[in-house]
Amino acid sequence: MPVYRIAKLNIKIEPLYPETEQRLQPFAAQSGAVDFDASVTHDDVAEYFATHEDNCPPHLAEGALILTNICKTVLKDYDGCFFHSSSLMMDGEAYLFTAQSGTGKSTHTRLWRKHFGDRVTMINDDKPIIRKIDGRFWVCSTPWMGKSEIGTNIDVPIKAIYVLKRGAENSAERVSVAGVFPQLLEATLLPKDADNMQKLLCLFDGLFSQVPLFLLRCNQDEEAAVVAFNAANPEKD
Repeated sequence: MPVYRIAKLNIKIEPLYPETEQRLQPFAAQSGAVDFDASVTHDDVAEYFATHEDNCPPHLAEGALILTNICKTVLKDYDGCFFHSSSLMMDGEAYLFTAQSGTGKSTHTRLWRKHFGDRVTMINDDKPIIRKIDGRFWVCSTPWMGKSEIGTNIDVPIKAIYVLKRGAENSAERVSVAGVFPQLLEATLLPKDADNMQKLLCLFDGLFSQVPLFLLRCNQDEEAAVVAFNAANPEKD
């Protein structure tokens, strides 16, 4: 029985296609009881193509459906949610950058790697999961890492979260959830039922009560990475 360790959970997934099995392999679980099953069927894949204007290969549709199953179950039962972002680890702590596609999340995290070098490890360049575990919020990588395929199978406590916008000058200001609420909702998978929507809002409330949230306006200079880091670490400025 194939089991994979994703978001600190043992998840049963029976891949339909060899490409999916290959993608999941680095997350193979070594031991432990199964927490839930996120497998999909050929009928699920067929329904996906019937309801989406998407000509992607079947294994990519399977991956999207598996990730959706995981994210829905994590929100429902495991104090977590999907968070569309580029995430990195530096000095043992995680920094997450969310923005609309094409705004420059990957470009910005590339600046961190260029400026800070080996101190930076990419967690997931596109599709990580956030979970609250023992009172602390963690970002967890997944096998789905975006077009760049950059990431590492690690789970890291979160230091700061940034909503990214392009700007001529580099600046980072602390903001409230209300100030960037639409962007935060766009970054996650919105549930269709009231109970799970309430869980998501409660999760966000706890997350941003504990983790600082910044509006980051930046260009493509290395200084942008320094400005973002210093905003979350004023004692090191």
